[in-house]
Amino acid sequence: MAIGEALSGAREYLNESGIDGWLLEDYRGSNPILWNLIGNVGHVTRPCWFFVPSDGDPVLLTHEVDAGRFNSMVEAAGVENVKVQVRRFGSRVQMLSELGEVLSSRRVVAMEYSPEAALPRVSRIDAGTVELVRSLGVEVVSSGDVLQYSTERWSSAQRESHQVAMDGLVRTVHDAFTFIGENINWKLTEHDVAEFIRGRFERLNLVAPDGPIVAVDAHASDPHYEPVPDTSAVVRKNSLVLIDLWAVSAEPGSVFGDITWTGYTGEPTPRHKEVFRAVADARDTAVSFMQDAFSSGRELEGWEVDRTARNVIEKSGYADHFVHRLGHSIGVEVHSNGVNLDDWETHDTRKLIPGIAVSVEPGIYLPEFGIRSEIDVFLGEHGPQVTGDIQQEIVKINV
Repeated sequence: MAIGEALSGAREYLNESGIDGWLLEDYRGSNPILWNLIGNVGHVTRPCWFFVPSDGDPVLLTHEVDAGRFNSMVEAAGVENVKVQVRRFGSRVQMLSELGEVLSSRRVVAMEYSPEAALPRVSRIDAGTVELVRSLGVEVVSSGDVLQYSTERWSSAQRESHQVAMDGLVRTVHDAFTFIGENINWKLTEHDVAEFIRGRFERLNLVAPDGPIVAVDAHASDPHYEPVPDTSAVVRKNSLVLIDLWAVSAEPGSVFGDITWTGYTGEPTPRHKEVFRAVADARDTAVSFMQDAFSSGRELEGWEVDRTARNVIEKSGYADHFVHRLGHSIGVEVHSNGVNLDDWETHDTRKLIPGIAVSVEPGIYLPEFGIRSEIDVFLGEHGPQVTGDIQQEIVKINV
């Protein structure tokens, strides 16, 4: 997202919320949210501050030795009619004086702070820095919602890039199941299938920083299993195969897609079908819950969607085997900085706002096998939209 658009979104949220500004601080990469907002600036070695007021021009406060590194950012912002006021300091005394002047007329500022570190994705600022800002007579509140409002809402180009990724992922997962069926008699391993998927990504001009997950039977009970050559299981007949794959278009600024499907080399057993149905019902209930809320004009918080799906799995008798949150934010990172669907690992009270996307991926993990079904949901102007195919039953892999 361009800095002008991001700053416009930030100001809009700040004004609606009665917050005087958004204060971002970083020391040697400790706060990636700052760089998501203003763009990457290489080799910044001292503390730097960026203040977005609810009114007026943003202020960059940086050390003398780093100031020149921000010239390109300031010039790029100017092209978008954003005038960045640059202030410099040399000593800590000067830094505190300048920061005090920047905040002198402000009462409440948002920072990457989460009370009791309840939301780790937001909690980027150390306690001492929060104490420092408060010592200047300013109340510090969490930036959890302002950061997603400004940096996590997709542009139309990003929405298109997501669809490119999703189309490639869906095509690839079906090709992978076909590949398994055609090669199962040759001691095909999980790692072999993962390599096949990586090759497909290269042909489709998709990029994945890690993965994919290809997990057979008991390995699928580990939600983050990743096959390596030495320990990969052989894919045999009458086995469940879980494939979780994520990727992004190689075009700069693109956003990720992330899906999980399960297949079976033969006829799935009644137990496999039962577990899949519980997972699929939880997934579909969560999507319907979001769509119904949109239709009634009700704003949802992330934890509510998790709880709705989790209730379905609890009623199916598998509550103890759903061991992670329902879903995560999706953006320029596959696990991005917006709201998560989470009432398990955290209690995410951030709101689901138009323009963001989340995964919906309930799973049940038994000792002998695990099943997860993952889809992506974009919160568009017409409501929540599933952006790819929805798996309705376990894929029967022809062997």
